Amino acid sequence: MDALEWIVPRPKKATIRAEHVVLSGCRITGDPAAGRAVAVLTEALDAGDAVPVEVRVGAGLPPEGYTLTAGPGGVLISGADPAGAFYGAQTLLALLAAPCGRHAACVPGIDVRDWPDLPLRGTIEGFYGTPWSHDERMEHLRFSARHKLNAYVYAPKDDPYHRERWREPYPEEELARLAELVAEARQQHVRFVFALSPGLSMVYSDPAERAALRAKAGQVWEIGVREYALLFDDIPPELSHEPDQAAYGTAEGASASAHAAVCRDFTERFLAPRGADRPLTMVPTDYAGTARSAYRDRLAAELPADVLVWWTGSDIVVGAITAEEARAAAGSYGHRVALWDNFPVNDFDFSRVFLGPLTGRATDLDGAPLEGVTANPMVQAAASRIALTTVADYAWHLAAYEPGRAHERAVRLVPGAAELLPLVEACSAWPPGADQSPELTALCASVLEGGPDERLRAALDRLAALPADVPGALARELERWVAAARDMAAAGLAALDLLRGERTPEQVARALERAEAHEANVLRRVIPPFVRQVLERAGVPVEPPAGNGR
Repeated sequence: MDALEWIVPRPKKATIRAEHVVLSGCRITGDPAAGRAVAVLTEALDAGDAVPVEVRVGAGLPPEGYTLTAGPGGVLISGADPAGAFYGAQTLLALLAAPCGRHAACVPGIDVRDWPDLPLRGTIEGFYGTPWSHDERMEHLRFSARHKLNAYVYAPKDDPYHRERWREPYPEEELARLAELVAEARQQHVRFVFALSPGLSMVYSDPAERAALRAKAGQVWEIGVREYALLFDDIPPELSHEPDQAAYGTAEGASASAHAAVCRDFTERFLAPRGADRPLTMVPTDYAGTARSAYRDRLAAELPADVLVWWTGSDIVVGAITAEEARAAAGSYGHRVALWDNFPVNDFDFSRVFLGPLTGRATDLDGAPLEGVTANPMVQAAASRIALTTVADYAWHLAAYEPGRAHERAVRLVPGAAELLPLVEACSAWPPGADQSPELTALCASVLEGGPDERLRAALDRLAALPADVPGALARELERWVAAARDMAAAGLAALDLLRGERTPEQVARALERAEAHEANVLRRVIPPFVRQVLERAGVPVEPPAGNGR
């Protein structure tokens, strides 16, 4: 297999040569600015004098770019900046992880010249539901580094200190965990963006409220946070406090003036005095769609020019996003935008998991005023990594992105995914309203029309045989979906047996009942309708359970 298939994101330009470079006994040196790259290589490679591995900073490439050369003379990594050097080291380690039947530790002879397309490539823990654990966040930062995702936004809706109790400082124990995350993000060259969501209760015009916001931000500045976001999403569209109505009016869109004023105050009185390197990012209340509105007109006129605006696409959860939509959205806000991509988030339906690749995203973004993408993952942190691996592939090299190939690489790289591949395939549909499995839907229709059942039977056999003993976090998170898939497959197989005269209708009905008793949704819109039609033909109609057809 091509060694490049083990690298995500796949490099822009790479030439592999026939020779192998054995990395046993490496002498690692580097520029002081490449300290983190040198550190990760020193930790991963065997020390010695046999193979020189040198890391430099100063390559003439776009930001975060790097070159990597491996050959008989050793390995040379040259980064455009420290992040580029770090990413070059990550590429070398990914090559080292590719299987080789000849050597225990080697990489192919290779020349790589690589850089990202989008400046912002990351994730936002912005879902409703149980927030990720501290350990899950730490592992996510390491995952992000491996795949050159450069931002993590801390914005869990159900962290009370982020949203409901935004004025209150973090307790000491919580603050210590945040400090550990901030430090780990810095080590992994991941921008840690701290978000606050005050809109449920803030009196925007009150100086004391603005001071409370700055004080809360100041608490996390002390532990190393240097980038901030203010979120005004999922709140009433109009102002509800009398002082705000008096200050900003009651006309349509008046809340935009309030939000812009808070952002201006935060920029001028918090970020600027501290010399913050990066501007504020904000989420408007009107965050989906591309049309102008009274809210957006006010925001365009009053929001500080350097504030970045998050936008979710033509709707909140979408199947496709075009370059023209990004241009129209930026025009409507009067600001450059970043895509808050609600993929593969599942907080609107916790019965489902979305394990497929990113699809429907524009790859022709040249000149579009789009800073980048932050993907909103699922409550299931490990399971989210399959989809997020494909997001990393997309954001780094737009023109080369192929969802199918990206998904194959993700399954190969996420521990446990290959063992659970039938389930991954059964839960790969996107957007959420799409057919859960066009292939199985077509096979079911063919069988009902009198076609052969071998292909459908084989597919269901694979699901029914899903292992229940796969180790690791992914399998633990997907345990309920594995059980649901096995019972769903059993119901489909029972229906096929009924068509052959090998089962009774009562047996099939019981199998269907077991399958539909699961809360976890695997092919619920595909297999049960097929089984019901088979039962109806046998004269035993079965009504679907109430509220179970999502």
